Amino acid sequence: MEQWKQSVLTGVILILLALAFSFARGEMSIWMVLVIILGIVDMAFGFYRKSKE
Repeated sequence: MEQWKQSVLTGVILILLALAFSFARGEMSIWMVLVIILGIVDMAFGFYRKSKE
């Protein structure tokens, strides 16, 4: 799998896991927000790498 696809996939999985844990706990903690931000940044870098190819 190409590197940019792995970054995008990892970002999506991080966001989905953070949302799932937040819904399971019934609250959105600062750690879950940070994981979502990390997922968004990872996806952005993946799309940036794709545009550079």
